[in-house]
Amino acid sequence: MRNFYWIFILSLGVCACSGKKVPEGFIYPLGDLLFNKENIALGTTYVGREYTDTVMVYNPKSKAVRLEGFNSFPELTCRKIGGSVQDWRLGGYDIASGEIDTLIITFRPENEMLLGEYYNVLRFLVDGEVDYSFGVVAEAEVKENFNEWSEEEKAKAPRIEVDSLEYDFGTLKEGEEKSIIIPIRNTGSGSLLLRKIETTCGCTAVVPGQRVILPGKSTQLDVVFHSAGRIGKQRKQITLYCNDPRRPILQFIIKGEVRRANASKRFSPF
Repeated sequence: MRNFYWIFILSLGVCACSGKKVPEGFIYPLGDLLFNKENIALGTTYVGREYTDTVMVYNPKSKAVRLEGFNSFPELTCRKIGGSVQDWRLGGYDIASGEIDTLIITFRPENEMLLGEYYNVLRFLVDGEVDYSFGVVAEAEVKENFNEWSEEEKAKAPRIEVDSLEYDFGTLKEGEEKSIIIPIRNTGSGSLLLRKIETTCGCTAVVPGQRVILPGKSTQLDVVFHSAGRIGKQRKQITLYCNDPRRPILQFIIKGEVRRANASKRFSPF
């Protein structure tokens, strides 16, 4: 969390030095500029659609200040109102003295690999210098939009079937590995596409046998739990995104317990 007290004091200092009153709400400093927000929460978004939000920038200095992008992402772009994304990427814009300008942030997730929780930080150059203490955070939950499917498409949709959403690997000694096989079947009429697979940490590795499952066919997720460096009760999550409109997101729980390899000797009287 930012220390708003010191931000407020800094804003007053900037105001005193420039002789101009800082507009209300501009409490996030970046170089010689002040921003009105540091976070863009886009909520639920859908692949192939475009979403926008704005960030206001104020220049309290007696001279123009150059603002330009420091990093860029294909799905997340920025431009000043009245300008283009290309201008932003090729040198940015001057924020005139005493003026407030509007930055338009656009988010367009085109790739299904962006499904799930999205998080990125836009950073800026102010008069050619970057300051990593501030950036505009963009957050969203990206989903596939099945609401636009026709009745015919829904009738021909795939149907994902699994035996269980929870698997217990039992008790392992630290350093041991456990393999778990998760069967996946397609009982629908269309091809089942495994869009994306995420794990909660690096202790599990998932390798799908294939990512396109034809109607009536099956595949499997090969999950390997690595217990090295992990002691006690374990509960890991694997999230699978697919194109079944009934169950586009499946969350598997992998649980068990890891004990120290020498635990039995520790309590031995010999």
